Amino acid sequence: MVATPWGDSTSLKDRRLRPGGALPKARVAESQRARVYGAIVASCAERGYHGTRLEDLEEISGVSGRSFYELFPDKAAAFVEALKILLQTTVDQVLFDPTPGDWETGVSDRLHALSELLDQQGPAAKMCLVEAYAAGPQAVDLLEQATRHAERLIRERLAESPERAAMPPEMAVAAVGAVLEVMRSNLMRGATIPIPALLTFLLSYRPPSRPVRSAARAPEIRPETVEASDHAERALRAFEELLTEMRYAEVTMEQVAARARMSRRTLYANFADRERLLSAAIDSACAQALAVTVPAYHRHEVPAEGLRAAIEALLAFLASRPNLAHLLLISSNEGGEPALRRRHQGLRPLRSVLRDLPSAPPGAALSGLAIEASVGGLLGLMRRRLLDDGSGALVGLGPICTYMVLAPLIGVEQATTAAEGRAYRRVRPDLYAAMVGVQADAKSARLLLTFSQGAARTAAEAAADAGIPLAESESMIANLVENGLLHALGTTDDGKERLYRSHWPLIETAKWATIEQGNREAASAEIGRVIEAEVEEAFAAGTFDSRPERHLARIPMRLDEQGWQELHDQLVLTVEACLDIGARAGVRLTAAEDPDGGIPARVYIVSFEAPGRGGVDGSH
Repeated sequence: MVATPWGDSTSLKDRRLRPGGALPKARVAESQRARVYGAIVASCAERGYHGTRLEDLEEISGVSGRSFYELFPDKAAAFVEALKILLQTTVDQVLFDPTPGDWETGVSDRLHALSELLDQQGPAAKMCLVEAYAAGPQAVDLLEQATRHAERLIRERLAESPERAAMPPEMAVAAVGAVLEVMRSNLMRGATIPIPALLTFLLSYRPPSRPVRSAARAPEIRPETVEASDHAERALRAFEELLTEMRYAEVTMEQVAARARMSRRTLYANFADRERLLSAAIDSACAQALAVTVPAYHRHEVPAEGLRAAIEALLAFLASRPNLAHLLLISSNEGGEPALRRRHQGLRPLRSVLRDLPSAPPGAALSGLAIEASVGGLLGLMRRRLLDDGSGALVGLGPICTYMVLAPLIGVEQATTAAEGRAYRRVRPDLYAAMVGVQADAKSARLLLTFSQGAARTAAEAAADAGIPLAESESMIANLVENGLLHALGTTDDGKERLYRSHWPLIETAKWATIEQGNREAASAEIGRVIEAEVEEAFAAGTFDSRPERHLARIPMRLDEQGWQELHDQLVLTVEACLDIGARAGVRLTAAEDPDGGIPARVYIVSFEAPGRGGVDGSH
């Protein structure tokens, strides 16, 4: 049973008018239309627009095929009429009827009314927000009109708020995109839409301290070609090209084969049908976009600078590839729920980047909801710019997109500075002093070491791995965050627990290779200064040579590429072995009820390429 504004799906047939008497044709037609509208909502909820057949509508509504065609020319026309009624009589009233009085109260009232509507009519909402894009140009135009209406309303309401009157107009577009993305993703998962939390997040925004403008030039856009090294890639490029010329529903496999200059047999050998072709095209587009975005982020030591670089790289890439940008931002919507799910999955690494952004001051972080809203805002803003001004205009969105993501994390002034492209660096405490303080507390040191290994983790996970009660670890974690040795990131997917990452995490070689040379040198110099200070302290205290088992080795050598790789692999194993030894010793000390005892030890493992001097000094 599916609830619809025209009645439950199982009761629509029972609403047929009884034969007999002289029933007015208009009344009969009105009853049939209402039942068809309800059937469309129900069938789209279960099968999607593309999967809905006339037979399904007949079965649910009790309206015969002959009567259906007397009312509507086709399925698309019936969908459009149902959508128009939904927007005008339900969603339209909720979203676009501003409440007089206090600005925030009006927005809150509207969103809470929307929340109630969604609870009552989730399938109808899914039809409007997920399936409408798949139902043809008329349905898309209706939803576009409604979306633009919402954007205008928000701009008008922002102008009424003294604190937000200077908000850039792009923020209104992003806000609508954020709401739509959160609603879509939750509707597709069958989850409750967290409207109150979304409202709190959106109302936290304030205008930038100064207008943020882009000085970026549009990249050179060269004609895109379908030429490629293999059949599958050529088909994908031909498909992208066709999608910029017509709607997804209008593109046929025969047209793709002709544009790709291949036989239909060859095309079908690579893609079984149009739906699989769209899925593959979305996968490819997401992978290509992320291939320029994620490395751009990791090339910068300062996360705020990395985020701006990542956003600018993404926008420049999309601007230079209009067909791919159209596929990612527009055609993906036209594929309905399967395509939207595919894009959501394909952009997951982008959400991981946002989740890893550290906060300032410590304690603020992007929750799972905020990340979803931020991605929705970015997609909505890019889509609107592409539709209105073309792909070349995308590069101008870099500053406002940077501000939009960073403002909830680092505040208005610092986010404005980052959006302007100026260096933003949080003043950190003396890392050596902080590290000395941590090492004096064996439990804190063990906890920090646990956070340093692998991906970001929660306090509960780290405390369990370190063998420390969670209640006891909370104050240690707060101290580590305050001293800059631990970064508070976003939250887990369910939004219930915060994630943390060490200031000096264990970085795999593959990821280290993506970091810019200057940032690598800065991080190494920072670690080197701490090592130098620790060694000097140990010499001064007489502990450096107090144990005969200590090691100090300098081994100059000349290696070929294979030897360099063998040395690297062996040292990786040595690091892993050292970590295992430390973990086992911690367990024994805890079991002996002496967790703060034991021998304070340091292990430094260093290998690097030395400047060439024409030979090897063999006297060492």
